[in-house]
Amino acid sequence: MTEPQQVWHTDVPPTSPSAALPMIRLPQAAGPGSPQDPEKPGSPLECSICFTGYDNVFKTPKLLACSHAFCLECVARLVAALPDALAEPTVPCPFCRQPTAVPLAGAPALPTSQDLLAALPPPLRCAQPVWMDGTRLCSQPPAAGGSHECICVDVGLSKAAVGPELPPPPRPRRGVLGRCSACSDWKRLVLITALLVLLFCIVLWPVQCALKTGNLRCFARPHPAPPPTPTTLSLDIQEG
Repeated sequence: MTEPQQVWHTDVPPTSPSAALPMIRLPQAAGPGSPQDPEKPGSPLECSICFTGYDNVFKTPKLLACSHAFCLECVARLVAALPDALAEPTVPCPFCRQPTAVPLAGAPALPTSQDLLAALPPPLRCAQPVWMDGTRLCSQPPAAGGSHECICVDVGLSKAAVGPELPPPPRPRRGVLGRCSACSDWKRLVLITALLVLLFCIVLWPVQCALKTGNLRCFARPHPAPPPTPTTLSLDIQEG
């Protein structure tokens, strides 16, 4: 037979409302010499590609179809790396590889993450208009007013892949120098033609001799004259 369990009751003093709240530890600004905590997770207010804080211009948080957010500049660089032959360009997410259709206006036309934008300081919560100018992101600062000054950032591929610029062709010479140059070119052409003809004759002459005489010698050797045959003179002796 099992023994009944004994239950002990203790009186708990009433807790104050302030004690029931969890303790929140405010982050302290790290000094220039204090090391950062290696276990600290990445801040949600910075791009996961370039690790730069978001703003309301070129670092505006843009949403992809997979709900991952990256800054406008990094997304524009991903779009610039796509081949030009694609009829409907889609940029893959760097995290999940899910494709996102690129609008006709480029990366600035992608939806903006309002949640991340609302978490920024009040002066940065209103996104400024940004547009594509070729391979550049351009924006007109509000302080410019009616002026046409724009701030642009090049998001194209590296310029190292472009070949070196070819020097301009030399200008044609005129007057006496041009005539001398044409004369020297004409003499050079005649000399090259004469050398080619001479080389052609040297090569074909032995071939012609071989076809005619049967050997590489063009002149046949003279045959030696046959020695004269001795003739016998018969003397008729008449006896008187």
